[in-house]
This record gives sequence, structure tokens and C-alpha cells, in this order.
Amino acid sequence: MTSTTDKSYATLTGAERRFVDEVARHYHEAHGVTWEKGRVMAWMIISDPIEQTLPQICAAVDADIADIEQLIEQLTLAGLYRRIDEPGGEPRYRLVDDGYPKAVSDTFASWPEYHRIFQFGLEVLADADDSRRRRIAEIEELFGHIVGDLADMSRRWEEHRRTAVA
Repeated sequence: MTSTTDKSYATLTGAERRFVDEVARHYHEAHGVTWEKGRVMAWMIISDPIEQTLPQICAAVDADIADIEQLIEQLTLAGLYRRIDEPGGEPRYRLVDDGYPKAVSDTFASWPEYHRIFQFGLEVLADADDSRRRRIAEIEELFGHIVGDLADMSRRWEEHRRTAVA
């Protein structure tokens, strides 16, 4: 792909458009994210140049700024994107190196707390009827199962990262 600041969705290669659309389709089907927002998430992974202004991002994914502004702000606050401000220039955004692995790790790190909360919920509903208790018990069991595997999964990921760098 040739580096340009005038990239548009129509000028992406066929393979780039397929990648962008495949990521967007996944986010849309799995999480209810609009196609435009899913395309932004994909584009910022492969953008060229790596730093993009909001109008450049929107041109590359064929979206209106009004539809994307809030997403960019949320992903910046979440630590996935970095905002680069220079005096007299338009803000630029870039995907943070290791942003996705950190976001996933942070999400997983919060799951033991969810498990603890649902264990507490079982205590709160100790005398409730089975149909009411079953809903929370199922969620508690899920988090209990997942949390048991997280430590090993995190250890394996960190080991992989260390050996991949070496």
C-alpha cells in the first residue's frame, strides 16, 4: 500500500477492504458495533500512515465524522489509541503499541472481581427460590470456570511474548 494522507475506502486494495470489512463484520455480529465503527477499528490497525487525523480515518472507512468521533474518544480513553496534539495542527490518532494485548489483559484481570461479586450474589440469594438463584448461579459458575484458567493463560501469553522478543 502506498503511503498517502488522501486514502479513501475506494483506494484501499481489495485485500485491505476485505480485512477492514471482515473485522467490521465480526464486531457488528459479535458486539452490535456499527459497520463504520468496526471499520475504524480495523483501519487503525493497518493505517498508512500510522498516525491519522479524524477526517483521514473517516475517509479511509467511508464514514461521517459525527458517527466516529465518540468512538475515537472512547478508544483513546481506553488506551487503545493515542492522541497526538501539535500546536497549530489537527489532532492525529494512532493505535497504541501493545494496545490490544493490554486491553484484553485488563479485561481478564477484572474477571476475578466479577466472580467474587456473583459469589456474593449467591449468598444474598441463599434463601431465594431455585429459578431466581439459578440465573446468578449459572453466571457465577461461568466466571469460576474462566477465572480458574486465566492465570495459566496469562502466564503462557507472557512467556510467549518474552520468547518472541528474544
